[in-house]
Amino acid sequence: MAGMKKDEAGFKVLDSISVITKKLAKSGLKIKRTKEFSEAEERLNSYFKTTSGGTWMLCGIISYYFDHGGNTCNFNNLSEFFCMPVMGVIAYKDDVESLLSKGYIINTMGLNEEEVNLKNEFELSTELLNSILHNKKISITKRKKKGASIIDLIKKLGTMIESSEEWSYKVSETRTQEIKYRNNDFFSQTKSLLSNDICARMFFYDCCSDMLAGHTSNLNSTINDVYEDVADRFFVGKSFLNDDNILLKTGLLEFTNKGNMSDSQLEITSKAKEMLLGENARLFLKSAKGTDIIRPEDIKQKPLFYSKENEAEIQRLKSSLHEEKLRSIQERLSEKGLARGIAVLLYGAPGTGKTESVYQIARETGREILHVDISSSKSCWFGESEKIIKKIFTDYKQMCKSAGTNADGKMPILLFNEADGILSKRRESTSGNLAQTENAMQNIILEEMEKLEGIMICTTNLADNLDPAFERRFLFKIKFENPTLEAKEKIWRSKLEWLDEDEIAHVAGSYDLSGGQIDNIVRKITMDEVLTGKRPNHHELSELCKNERLGSVERKIGFF
Repeated sequence: MAGMKKDEAGFKVLDSISVITKKLAKSGLKIKRTKEFSEAEERLNSYFKTTSGGTWMLCGIISYYFDHGGNTCNFNNLSEFFCMPVMGVIAYKDDVESLLSKGYIINTMGLNEEEVNLKNEFELSTELLNSILHNKKISITKRKKKGASIIDLIKKLGTMIESSEEWSYKVSETRTQEIKYRNNDFFSQTKSLLSNDICARMFFYDCCSDMLAGHTSNLNSTINDVYEDVADRFFVGKSFLNDDNILLKTGLLEFTNKGNMSDSQLEITSKAKEMLLGENARLFLKSAKGTDIIRPEDIKQKPLFYSKENEAEIQRLKSSLHEEKLRSIQERLSEKGLARGIAVLLYGAPGTGKTESVYQIARETGREILHVDISSSKSCWFGESEKIIKKIFTDYKQMCKSAGTNADGKMPILLFNEADGILSKRRESTSGNLAQTENAMQNIILEEMEKLEGIMICTTNLADNLDPAFERRFLFKIKFENPTLEAKEKIWRSKLEWLDEDEIAHVAGSYDLSGGQIDNIVRKITMDEVLTGKRPNHHELSELCKNERLGSVERKIGFF
């Protein structure tokens, strides 16, 4: 045609589709051909490079797309459109598979994208739709064929299990995929753990699919998706709520919220995520309660001042944790049959720089910190605390494993900050449930320290109450004292550079303050500078120092 652009179709595509769909609708595919229909069909066959059957099926899918707000289309929908039995539409299976291979439609429900069965859902290709709407020649970017992704397969398995109403079909399709992918590590491990229980495996696959979609699994809904018989549903529900289900006992599932059948929520465990995702499992791991991951690049550099004795000990620890030195140390320890883990105890008065020292060591050595807040890890529910402690070590091991698979990966630091509550001397088990819980937590930590492969650092203010069983397991034990006069002068000088040397000598010599207490005073001075624009004079600075220590005679409020 004169003036036609190079990429134009050469005829009005939508008009031809409209002619075809009007004839096909409710026709039972018994077409009374007209000249207009035949010409439109011939143009579309050439445009789509399809047979007449392929053109009919594609026009039916396109019509359904526009009539139903862009929804996917299945064989039942096509059956209603053509007004004929479903089996009559299925007879065009080869034509539909040809449309799939050309990339015109996408099989959103098929466990195998290129195979067609009754339960499939078909979505129009965005590229085809754009070509039709803009009356352009068809341009489809061919997707590179690659091996089936286990992630995509599990997503589709989960969707099939949740959406299909026929229990026998769910079982048949699940077994078909298990046989097809029997050499896949994930399927082989799952079958090994749940060998004779197809429903337990389907339950697990459904929960894996939920995790990949970004949410937990409701106990009642998942049971209803997997189990056909009502009696089976109640039996399985009880087994979960009694912690007796095989999926809990094999460590594949865990409760995120345990209540009744309706409100209980489950998710796959770290072990299951590792089975499914391998080294990428870390991307989906949810940290245990009371923990936080601190990256070395997020730690702000901060100067720390130690006594000469502390300086030497901290330097030896820091040197040991530089990557090349640590690997050599661990190799040497292994050769001698000694434990490879590095356990460190930093103890002493509050505010003396124990926690900040860990942060600065992590920053300098480029290590992440799995920071544990002990107050959050102690649950009021009896038995829950032990689970949290176990998960903390599970998470840490997973972090270490992920670091080990990366050539540049560095083993992270497990930091139990203010660990007084879990390192104290064990109490008699007859003291009650609380004592039993704390003892159980300590036993878990002691056991994990024995087989520690990484770096564990604990800080505490109450070392005198340390249980002897813990003491021998710490390789480094470093005591932090309040800063010496020289150290205090360095701290004041680094914090308030505008102080003259006489004032520095006065406040450092007159007030026995820790580094943390000096930080508090500096914060107050900074706040006052913002509010008033003034710095404290000699008397005001002395008052701030006096009032920083609880119990000083100058304090006029509270009970001190």
